[in-house]
Amino acid sequence: MALSSGEKTTYCLIPGMQRYNATVQSVDADTISLLLSSDSPAVFARGQYVMIADSTEDIDYYSEILSREGNDLRLKRVWTGKRGYFRVDDVFQVIYRKLAVDAPRSESRIYAGYGEEISDLNTAEQTVSPLLWKMLSDINAKLGLLLEKLSIENEGLTKAERIAVNISASGLRFAVGPEIEMGDLLEVKMLLPTSPVVGIVANTKVVRAEKQSAGVIDASLQFIDLTEEVRDVIIQYALRRQRDIVRHYREQDQYT
Repeated sequence: MALSSGEKTTYCLIPGMQRYNATVQSVDADTISLLLSSDSPAVFARGQYVMIADSTEDIDYYSEILSREGNDLRLKRVWTGKRGYFRVDDVFQVIYRKLAVDAPRSESRIYAGYGEEISDLNTAEQTVSPLLWKMLSDINAKLGLLLEKLSIENEGLTKAERIAVNISASGLRFAVGPEIEMGDLLEVKMLLPTSPVVGIVANTKVVRAEKQSAGVIDASLQFIDLTEEVRDVIIQYALRRQRDIVRHYREQDQYT
């Protein structure tokens, strides 16, 4: 069942992960119109990307803002598909380790420092001078970046090799060592090349293992118990990556 008029739904503004409520006013092959709820952001920008979730099926609608009039938001449809089936190729740092079948597994997570603040500095107190407040805000931002860098270093990713990876919200594929076999459980740590970078830890199961040359295994891994937050980060990364690839080829076409 596709997204339909009158349906309650949720959406997020990419690259953010905060979800907001809305009602579908109309939908056709090219556009989607949403009636925004009171919890919606105050500012929308033309050309900004929006991810709409279908509440009846596991489907996402990736769209671009065309206009907003009051609480009416008009969007251009860009891509629609089942969550987890949108895949992209990239090159980034990945490390993995085999897990015992009966060993306890930690929950998938995003590295500390991503999207977090040291303290709430969003609203300046009237008793604090603007100059001092700006200095505190700058210090807060720099501390956040430092903690993020230390967290990634502690996970061992800063010195990890960059390898070719195919990734989606349902799993990933990359070359592993000959010790990996079908059915193995792996803990995977990866550093998505976004700005800022995003570190992810996830549990996976090897669902396909094909031998390549020199004892290398081409392994397909399925995510296990991926949290909604981590899933959203991967989806948004994959969509941004696809958008960048399309833009690159369009730019090349202009000069050929």
